[in-house]
Amino acid sequence: MKKTRFYDVIKVFIGFLLIFALLIVERNGILYKMHTDEEPLLKVTNLSNKVAIGKKECVLITDSSEKNASNAFVQFKQILTDMRIAYEVYDIAQNKPLDMSNYKTAFVGIQNYDSMEDKLPTLMEWTKKGGRLLQALPVYSTDVFKTYQENLGIKESQKGFFCLEDFKSKDGFMLGAQKTYPLVDPYESSMNVSVTDDVKIFATNGDESLPVIWSKNLGQGKVVVCNFGYVTKAYRGIFSSAYSLLEDVCVYPVINGSAYYLDDFPSPTPLGDGKYIKRDYKMDIATFYSSRWWPDLLKFGDKYGNKYTGLIIESYNDKTKGKLPGNQDISSYQYFGNMLLKQGGEIGIHGYNHQPLCLQSYAYKVEKYHKWESYKEMKYAVKKVKKFTKEIFPESQLSVYVPPSNVLSSDGRKLLGEDKNIKVIASTYFPGGDVYEQEFEIAKDGVVETPRIISSCILDDHMRFSAFSELNFHYVNSHFMHPDDLLDVDRGADIGWENLKGRFDNYMSWLQKSAPKLRNLTGTELGGAVQRYCNLSVEKDITKNSVNINLKGLNDEAYCFVRVNEGDVSNIKGAKLEKLTGNLYIMKVKKDKVTMKRTGVK
Repeated sequence: MKKTRFYDVIKVFIGFLLIFALLIVERNGILYKMHTDEEPLLKVTNLSNKVAIGKKECVLITDSSEKNASNAFVQFKQILTDMRIAYEVYDIAQNKPLDMSNYKTAFVGIQNYDSMEDKLPTLMEWTKKGGRLLQALPVYSTDVFKTYQENLGIKESQKGFFCLEDFKSKDGFMLGAQKTYPLVDPYESSMNVSVTDDVKIFATNGDESLPVIWSKNLGQGKVVVCNFGYVTKAYRGIFSSAYSLLEDVCVYPVINGSAYYLDDFPSPTPLGDGKYIKRDYKMDIATFYSSRWWPDLLKFGDKYGNKYTGLIIESYNDKTKGKLPGNQDISSYQYFGNMLLKQGGEIGIHGYNHQPLCLQSYAYKVEKYHKWESYKEMKYAVKKVKKFTKEIFPESQLSVYVPPSNVLSSDGRKLLGEDKNIKVIASTYFPGGDVYEQEFEIAKDGVVETPRIISSCILDDHMRFSAFSELNFHYVNSHFMHPDDLLDVDRGADIGWENLKGRFDNYMSWLQKSAPKLRNLTGTELGGAVQRYCNLSVEKDITKNSVNINLKGLNDEAYCFVRVNEGDVSNIKGAKLEKLTGNLYIMKVKKDKVTMKRTGVK
């Protein structure tokens, strides 16, 4: 009997020990389970990068002798490449005969019709016989233009351009159509026109006084006009959406992913002026991050399904040579990092410190960071932060790298390509200063490039438009922020966290409403999604009764936008089709042959 009681006491004691241990683990945020990647990186090495297949049935018409056309040409080439449209280039400046017999679509990227006066009859006659023409830029109001303006659905045109201050999509055309998007620093860039009664308008300015995108049937063919003169990376989605209106059914690959990055996180407590935190919360920087900022981000993660990718930094010292001191204070790393992992996020690499991977030979244009003494020292720093991170988070793969301040030299980029762990680099989509500008692509060394599009919580009009554009172009969202944004007036510190938090919440609410089917991914998962997107090529055959799609480069699954401009589709085989808005669908493909039945075609 005594033995039995003794064993009962032992069992109770062990039970208390287990409960106590679990409470300690939970208190420190250590209780987590590494999640299985929704979109793991592909292990194959022979991936293609945005290869268009099939006949080149699109012609991109440009004029290399004209500055605006030449600048636009750079963007238009990238748009067609990313949409996997097989195209040829026709340059007006070369003054060669224009033969349209092999083309189904024309992407006209010029503004001055005088320069192609002798080519316009051929182009318009081709359209009337069944061609599909996109006039992608506003056209100067000349006598030659006025001769053909009715073919573009224009009733009257005024001399000079109209100052387009904002953009508004009609419901059912673009994702995010519930909002009007202001343009930063607007100028006279659009044709000041009225349109004929037989056109269909898809987008206007904010007060709907000016048509911006419209279509018109011309004979047996179709014309789409994009009266939008801002041609930079931030507005690519406007032109891709306009192009998608041309054919009866348009199909092209998209990424389908949303990622949120926390640069410098986890890290030592951020350095800086915490006066606005003290003003609003009466607490020090470290207490604010643990009791306010981080709990708020976790709540957003629960509310919107965000998977945060934290980019770790071991130290904020400036050393770039010799022995790099280690960081022994890891309690905050465990606390923040393990809660991030528990919510489904991941840990990536930002750096040993915040000094970009640049050697002495690198010349900073704007930044004033230190430079690494040698390639060997630079490599050692990356190795050291990886070792530091693995000791705290042993199951983390450390496959994502984000450059400090988005700065990365060619030497640093070479080093990352040689690293056996790093598979994804996430810098920035837009150029400027010293930044490492990216496209969504697979680099020659196999590393996946996944640029971030927007940043911080201020989220001004330019960022909002950029996010809207990329949602409609690549079907992607990519945002980053820093904990020390709250210490920097340029990033909104003076307006306070409550205000910034509200703006961030407003943005995520807009995104969820605009694209509720968009997948929430970690940085590595977004890399896997970009791999599948880049490797996919699409060839389609459209008849009156069916759509037949052949896919090349499909590994397991991938996604495409499908816009059905004429009739409807049914009886889909080889894919799953879900409506996003109006006649725009997201298609999940798992087989390399997809068929659809067309219905309601006139």
